[in-house]
Amino acid sequence: MGSDIVLSAGVRQNLLSLQRTSDLITMTQNRLATGKKVNSALDNPGNFFTSQSLSNRASDLNSLLDSIGQAQQTLKAADQGITSLTKLVESAKSIAKQAQQAPAAGSSTYNAITVTGDPANETMGTFTGGTMANAAVTLGGDIDIAITVGGNNYNVTVDNADIVGGAHGDVASAIQDAIDAAVGTGFISVTSGGGGNGAITMTAQNADVDFTITANTTTEEIGLTTDDTTDRTTNSTSLLDNIGTSGYTLTVAVNGGSNQVITFGNGLGQVSTLAELNTMLGGLSGLSSGSASNSAITFGVASSSSQNSITLTSSNAALTTALGLTGLTGTTQGTQTVGTPNATRTSLENDFNAVLAQIDTLAGDASYNGINLLNGDNLKVVFNETGSSFLTISGVTFDAAGLGLSSVSSGYFQDNTNIDTAIAGLDTALNSLRTQASKFGSNLTSVQTRQDFTKNLINTLQTGADNLVLADTNEEGANLLALQTRQQLSTTALSLSAQADQAVLRLFG
Repeated sequence: MGSDIVLSAGVRQNLLSLQRTSDLITMTQNRLATGKKVNSALDNPGNFFTSQSLSNRASDLNSLLDSIGQAQQTLKAADQGITSLTKLVESAKSIAKQAQQAPAAGSSTYNAITVTGDPANETMGTFTGGTMANAAVTLGGDIDIAITVGGNNYNVTVDNADIVGGAHGDVASAIQDAIDAAVGTGFISVTSGGGGNGAITMTAQNADVDFTITANTTTEEIGLTTDDTTDRTTNSTSLLDNIGTSGYTLTVAVNGGSNQVITFGNGLGQVSTLAELNTMLGGLSGLSSGSASNSAITFGVASSSSQNSITLTSSNAALTTALGLTGLTGTTQGTQTVGTPNATRTSLENDFNAVLAQIDTLAGDASYNGINLLNGDNLKVVFNETGSSFLTISGVTFDAAGLGLSSVSSGYFQDNTNIDTAIAGLDTALNSLRTQASKFGSNLTSVQTRQDFTKNLINTLQTGADNLVLADTNEEGANLLALQTRQQLSTTALSLSAQADQAVLRLFG
């Protein structure tokens, strides 16, 4: 239908101008209504999508601000917990000092302790035969000697003719030569005090040697009675005979000190005889006494004002049996003797333990939103939308045990030395609390700094996004006023153009 209507060029030109002005007015009014000059991708694709991306990131960061804020509260809860724990530890220290100022219970000592073993059939040493005194040059008969070496029996006769004839120099030489000829050298040593009349001593030179001198006229003449017919080396086994294979060890620790090892054997620095064992015992530190004999092996620790103990550990059951230490392997501890306990100190012990119990309770209650940095929990704080920037805050265990504190037993505060030990432990706990408070404070500063940075970054992103799409209301208001004026002028112009066409009608008037 519109194509059937013919408008003059002037009218049509003014109509188009009026339509464009109307469109511009509509767009300007929309900008004023929304406050944006870019309301869709059709308005300006580049600005629209860039602004949307910036706005999305700002929104993501804004959601992280909540978790950062919660992390701050968790750190504050931990800091408050440390502040309260510090007060409790200081209270415990004050209690300990009060106990120290109260009258002491009197002397407090630990009784000396002695560990004694009963060696099983063990002489553990050098084995000497009888002494033969008043030897005569002329003897009334032969000397008969029974010798056992390594389980083999030998009967040795020292011929009187050899002795009287002097072929061997003296009685001792005659006996030595006869034994060496029958048994071999290195088993029995025969010595005299000098000359033919000196005292004679027969000594077994090997742990496996036993010998018996048969009593007769001759033996009596050289000073042996019938009582001397017994085995001159009864129980003459070496220290290793009842133990078995060498290389076994006995470890001795005194008062919790370092392990001191005694090794049994024939090697350098090892023990195989009674004398060597006594030398080794004498060199052990911490012992007040240490000795070994045919009937006992003894370890002693002197009395002291602090707790004393001795720990014996053997490498093999055969060793403990041979040394008679069966049932004693382990720790033997001295018994403490004290005066009448001071009632004030006893009461303060209970107060001290009660404060330590409160430390455990408080440390367990210092949680926020399910996270307790004082009970071993860790906290992860994320700072950016991708999760690549974060801070992990490591928790600690600050109950009494975690602070190195423990309740005291009855009578503990009766000894000033014990109180000094408790105070030293409390000082260490205070240092730990203060150090950790500094760490949490540093972490809180980092979190607060990142929180402020994130807020500023969100503001920057939002400002940048708005700059791309927001309209200038002043400018748009001026544009609307100008467009309204233009619209009025266009309407007037259109009316004038229509009046020119109407002039034709006057010709028909």
